[in-house]
Amino acid sequence: MSRIFPARCLSCRQPGSRFCARCLQALEARWETRAALEVGTLGVYNGALRRAVLRLKESNDRLLTGVLARRLAQLSSSRLGVGPVQVVGVPTSLRRQRWRGYCAPQRLAEVVAAQLGWTLLTDLRCLGDPAPRKALNSFQLRRSQSVHFHYQGRLSGTVVLIDDVVTSGQ
Repeated sequence: MSRIFPARCLSCRQPGSRFCARCLQALEARWETRAALEVGTLGVYNGALRRAVLRLKESNDRLLTGVLARRLAQLSSSRLGVGPVQVVGVPTSLRRQRWRGYCAPQRLAEVVAAQLGWTLLTDLRCLGDPAPRKALNSFQLRRSQSVHFHYQGRLSGTVVLIDDVVTSGQ
């Protein structure tokens, strides 16, 4: 299939990979502080990165998962290389996971953990359905605030949460 439809860079359209090395390096990967948490991000959610995230979420593109996860691993290891580190993908609702057949952040977390030799956690659960907040009316917005996550297990050292999009939290 790759001979008929070769992978192309989502930014410059060059054949060979979902992100060519030049465009992947051009992503504005950085650490920032949000609500007293250190947040690592591959860049601003627009352009090629937005197309990549949407493709990751909707089409189970394993080639793209590997490319983005390796970049996340580079960003993470530069900041969190010391001590035990546990990695977990922020889960989607069960309804969305059934519909898609997978959880994109968990797939990213699997590759990051394997790449860096970190422990992968799989017991974080989403209780409720965190619908995209921009699509909610005021009643739905209040109801959506009852969505929460549950982890039953033992944590030690640093815990890295991996999600596909960093939002304002509002």
